[in-house]
Amino acid sequence: MNLKIEDLMKKIGLPKRYFNNNFIISEKFSEEKEKFLSLIRQCNGDEFDGDKKTQLEESISQIIKVADNISNIILDIFNYYENADYKRTQELMDELMLQIENDIFIGSIDDRVCINCNGDNCYTRFRMTPGYRFFRVRAVDYESSSIQKNADELFHIPLSKRAYSNNERFSLVGFPSLYLSTMLPLAWQECGYPQKYYYSEYQYKYSIDQSSGKRLLENEFKFLLLYSPSEIAIWGMSIKYNNFALWLEVIKRYLKTYPLILACSFVNQSGKVPYKQEYIIPQMLMQWVQRNSSKVQGIEYFTCADISMRTSEWCAYNIVIPAIPPYDDKKYSIPLKEKFCWTVPQYYSVPILDKSYNEADREYIYNLVSKIRNAMRSFSFPDNYHAALIKMINVCGCLMSLLENQSAIDMQLVLQILNSLSENISGIRRLQLDKDIEKEIRNDELVGEKELKDACCSFQEIYNSFVDNSSFSECIERIISKHKDFCWNDLHPHSEIILICYRDYEKDDPIKWLNENHVLHSIFKIDSSGKSIEYLKKIALDAEVSLDDFWGCHVEDDEWIKDNMDKVKTPIFVKISDVSIYSKPETKSVEIVSIGFDKDILFDKLLC
Repeated sequence: MNLKIEDLMKKIGLPKRYFNNNFIISEKFSEEKEKFLSLIRQCNGDEFDGDKKTQLEESISQIIKVADNISNIILDIFNYYENADYKRTQELMDELMLQIENDIFIGSIDDRVCINCNGDNCYTRFRMTPGYRFFRVRAVDYESSSIQKNADELFHIPLSKRAYSNNERFSLVGFPSLYLSTMLPLAWQECGYPQKYYYSEYQYKYSIDQSSGKRLLENEFKFLLLYSPSEIAIWGMSIKYNNFALWLEVIKRYLKTYPLILACSFVNQSGKVPYKQEYIIPQMLMQWVQRNSSKVQGIEYFTCADISMRTSEWCAYNIVIPAIPPYDDKKYSIPLKEKFCWTVPQYYSVPILDKSYNEADREYIYNLVSKIRNAMRSFSFPDNYHAALIKMINVCGCLMSLLENQSAIDMQLVLQILNSLSENISGIRRLQLDKDIEKEIRNDELVGEKELKDACCSFQEIYNSFVDNSSFSECIERIISKHKDFCWNDLHPHSEIILICYRDYEKDDPIKWLNENHVLHSIFKIDSSGKSIEYLKKIALDAEVSLDDFWGCHVEDDEWIKDNMDKVKTPIFVKISDVSIYSKPETKSVEIVSIGFDKDILFDKLLC
């Protein structure tokens, strides 16, 4: 039997979940190892012809040999670990990593990986969406001014409080690490779906050559990159035909290291227990990172959280970086503080469980149910219309129960209920009951034309109040969709400062101020080029200000701007904000905060 590589990837998907408290991970790993080796032996490359088929066959032989050896080392680690021979387990982990040092992927925080293919270096990305923004979440029971005013509250746990650091997948108790996710919804999931929490957004400071403006990847943090089979498969769908050599090199390296990734990707679904067997290998991998911090500084990994409640594919991943020395007076990692800028914590309470927030939604539902019941008393609808109205009442009743519940409730259950309600509404829409209403509901009991018309109007009004017909008016379907969005908080407010400067020295003090006050920022250096001229014009247009404001005098044509670019009143602070359907009306996508470095103006507009 011939198995294509993409089919293999589907069959060896990660993570692996188990539900039995009596489960022994070494036994499960051994089973998965044998399954993996059996499947890969079925990949004989028949989908390719000639030389490509031969190359794949040779690669498969290499993969089987290395993967089998790596798997046996992992089984030995489990054995020595269970016998409390921790020294030997560390030696075996070092041996394992040495064997795959040329195969395991190492790259940047935004998923840039260098692949050597036939002697040439090629940079690529395997994930659909590389991380540019990072998030950290902390669950709380109530709003706290001490957290809101202190950005360090959402940094890593200081070494002075290391006793509070938890046992996590990639970190041990007593060894603080900085965990981040590339999307806020994923960070919320990883934190256990809290109803109330604080979050901070992190920004990584790339290393940029000041003279050329090029990024210096060699000066940035490096990460072990752990990918799921589906991520590699999706990346390779077109590459295998356009660049076979690159595809084969990646597949070969990935499958050789798959046993290690597998050992890091078991999930215990049988409840919270103090001893996490599935953490043995990932924690040892993190200890290896700490011992080899000159080579790599952290780990990037796909989530092991249950993402089945989101029907769309996740485009997010996690990173973990140990709190590497040296440390400041408060025992925070200086290298981490130098590499990241992050916002002060923002408080968030999921609105669906806040009656003060959802009062208007509850009133809308109550009025709609009253309208439905009144219509059912006033008119005799055909059975299918009557059944749809009953289903509408049931959906409204379930939604009302959620909105009126202020007690502690499992947020995963809330999301499942909202998804179920959405599917019920989709089922009603598929019936197309709003088509030819008059023809469909005409019956002997609706004797008069006026009564028939009133019945049609009544049902149409109810239907439009329930199903989203894209008229941008309120309806039950939109209320449900809104609360799903608010649960995930994916459309959270976001803003950052673009610092426009002309001379290099102009940015030093402003950047220091922005970092000290935890304001996310980026730099745009202007010159006399057409690109800079167009950029300033666009900023002025979007911010609804005059170009004259940037010079403090009347601006003439582009040639004048080019000749007088050195006279712009830089630095200019421009606030860029995300605007969504849930943004406050006064939110501007582009706003000029300050022309010139005025700390008082910046404080009033950015920190108050």
